[in-house]
Amino acid sequence: MKKLLILLSFFASLSTLRAQEEAVFVHYTINPLLINPAAAGFDEAHHNLFMNLRASWTGFSGTPRNYSINYNGPIGKNLGIGAMVFSENIASLTRTRAQLSYAFRFQAKDFKISAGVSTEFHRLRLDNVAANSATPGLYDPSDEAMEELMDGQSNFDASLGVYGSFQDQIFFGLSAPSLVRNRLDDIEGLDTELNFLVNLGGKFGTADSKVILQPSVLLKQVRYSPMLADLNLLVSFLKEQLITGLSYRGGSGGALGLTLGTKYNALQLMYSFDVFLGDFQQYNTGSHEVSINFAFDRKVGQFDRSKKYRK
Repeated sequence: MKKLLILLSFFASLSTLRAQEEAVFVHYTINPLLINPAAAGFDEAHHNLFMNLRASWTGFSGTPRNYSINYNGPIGKNLGIGAMVFSENIASLTRTRAQLSYAFRFQAKDFKISAGVSTEFHRLRLDNVAANSATPGLYDPSDEAMEELMDGQSNFDASLGVYGSFQDQIFFGLSAPSLVRNRLDDIEGLDTELNFLVNLGGKFGTADSKVILQPSVLLKQVRYSPMLADLNLLVSFLKEQLITGLSYRGGSGGALGLTLGTKYNALQLMYSFDVFLGDFQQYNTGSHEVSINFAFDRKVGQFDRSKKYRK
């Protein structure tokens, strides 16, 4: 019976890992680069460094742990770049992703639009279950799929996106992740399943910026998962010294979350706690996510040649 439970846990972990390949974090509300490469350098006034940690369904063994560190910032008048390293651990599975994003932005009256692309490297690896005393009898040397995972699977991928704003108050984006997902050693293994994420939000505040409301919605259709909808609301007080918010994820695998945060000069801290709206919640103590953001003021330097043509 114990071996059966271990085996079922392994395959459930593999399914969960695939289902969460995109939009794992909930703090894309403050870091849209997590879901859209076109957001790279969209904030023309700052260079941003984000660090994210998410622990899902804590209290249950083998549940996902996600880590990321990413940078994005503007270059010159129209370009933006971003870089991210992402790691996810589920039971004995580890997935690592390295991503570079490039974006071109332009202004059209009240609209600011950015188009972006990311190039990515993915590696999926299974820990050596043959040497793991917690999984006796699970290892089968003749299982080619398990042997291949223990050696590690590597893939290249790419994503496209469009991100924009209207009068710096309404924000919108559309991204198509995982466009390639082709095995390096099997060029015919192309995955043609369509994935997309659509988000829309706004930022509305009082004249003195003491209170700012940021409602948003995200629709997502990602690999091995049904379509989901996220509803989010962030409320900032006293020029973002106090930030709070609520989030709701509808559809299969729904969740309800609470966000707290603060911002002091260049440093922003965010924490979210959410609970799963399904039967599995009785076996865990909820999910936790922490984000740290350092925003450095942009200094126009040698890469900005636009000053030549302003006169």
